[in-house]
Amino acid sequence: MNRINPVTWAVLDVYAGTVEGQTVEHLNAFVREHAPRGRMKNTARITAEGLGCLDAQGRLTATGWQAARAAVARHLGSAGGQA
Repeated sequence: MNRINPVTWAVLDVYAGTVEGQTVEHLNAFVREHAPRGRMKNTARITAEGLGCLDAQGRLTATGWQAARAAVARHLGSAGGQA
């Protein structure tokens, strides 16, 4: 199975918990399937924060929202909440 970048996973994991993310079909299953192992989850979240995709509380920033929507379009063929 091809794994996605762990930082992309971290952003999608947070996005999947949003109202917009919950409307994306198969997103939760995709996030579970591509979850990194062990401590890599925390490393991915910290890196996503360092890149400006997540804030210190683990919420999506404007950059994170854009990254999540682009990743959904790329991996699931849907633009999420984008019209």
